[in-house]
Amino acid sequence: MERAELIVSHAGAGSIVEALRLRKKLVVVVNTALMDNHQLELAEALADRDHVVATTCENLAHDLAEADLEGLRVYPEPDPNLIPQLLDSVVFGDAWEAAQDREGASH
Repeated sequence: MERAELIVSHAGAGSIVEALRLRKKLVVVVNTALMDNHQLELAEALADRDHVVATTCENLAHDLAEADLEGLRVYPEPDPNLIPQLLDSVVFGDAWEAAQDREGASH
């Protein structure tokens, strides 16, 4: 995967995350036979943001030919501070937010 310019993969979350982590252009093929299709939901959400091309087995050849692969956007790097900030705001609520505001004002 590291040497690939384009990855065509099933739409499983692990495969998608790995390809996006490697900053690769990605075409995801959704398994339309799944009930409560989480693959479709994830693929459509990422396609709506231009991070992947989402397709099905039946449409793969057509969608590959028509895809604007150069228009795909690199998925942003994760922010390691988001989860701790969320937890702090849930646990400490307004007091945490006020402290953050004071800290920002002092810089």
